[in-house]
Amino acid sequence: MKFKGFTLIELVVVIVILGVISAVALPKFINLKTDAQIANLKAMKGAIESSLELINAQVLIAPNEFNGSENRYTLDSGQQIRMRGRLPDGRWNVTFAHLLNFDETAQVNSNNCNDANLKWCVRQRGQGWFNSRGYSSLGQGRGFVIFPNGNNLNNDRCYIYYMNQNDSASPANVNPSIVGIDTSDC
Repeated sequence: MKFKGFTLIELVVVIVILGVISAVALPKFINLKTDAQIANLKAMKGAIESSLELINAQVLIAPNEFNGSENRYTLDSGQQIRMRGRLPDGRWNVTFAHLLNFDETAQVNSNNCNDANLKWCVRQRGQGWFNSRGYSSLGQGRGFVIFPNGNNLNNDRCYIYYMNQNDSASPANVNPSIVGIDTSDC
């Protein structure tokens, strides 16, 4: 009775082939996570831009929903949001948290997003942060940045940002808000 099996050379060839396949395929699987993250960021950016357009239209249709100081606007739902220069304010919790429904997203007070309950963190930023990265030419203003869990806002350029001008701007000289995305470190 003769037993048949693989020779040592055949086993080495199979191992080498598996190594080559994994070296080629593994980077593609790793990039899937990055691609999914970038796709989510783009979708969120689109949602922010859409909410801006909807608020602009609503302000044109129903300007009487502003309070006397024109710094708060009442939505159809009865919720009030903050406004600056007739544009949605750059503070997440008083404006965009009421305009958008981003699941597993919350404002944090740290540049690190390490909350196991969140997929995305939102951090408030002042004009200096935007200006230092070349994102803004509005001068004074404020905004927020949405970045993925596990990232550091100052070290990882993988986020969406929103900024609008300061609240002293009158409606006659309103500059458009800035909505951008940086995926260079995703």
